[in-house]
Amino acid sequence: SLAIPGDGSIACWCLNRLAQAPPAGVPGDFVAIAAGDAHSFALRVDGSIACWGDNENGEAPPDGVPGNFVAIAAGFAHSLALRRDGSVACWGRNREGQAPPDGVSGPFRVTQAEL
Repeated sequence: SLAIPGDGSIACWCLNRLAQAPPAGVPGDFVAIAAGDAHSFALRVDGSIACWGDNENGEAPPDGVPGNFVAIAAGFAHSLALRRDGSVACWGRNREGQAPPDGVSGPFRVTQAEL
């Protein structure tokens, strides 16, 4: 389990057998978190991404992902991130077409449903 306290760090707790969440938490300036089956990652205020956990399918690069990202999402064994320019970055397993196929291009945008 992951949460972002008011100080922008990441708090972690629960079973962590694959190091998908650093047990002591992570200091930093984070604005979003996402968790897949055996990996997690977080978006920093500067638009870069930090990753943890199982990287068997390339879903959590240990050096993180540089870029100018504004939103993130995690799947079972893959990860997605939306860049500021509306393009999408995908990494991890793509056996079932989790990444946008050729011909599906952006720019994409984040939307919020109205309550």
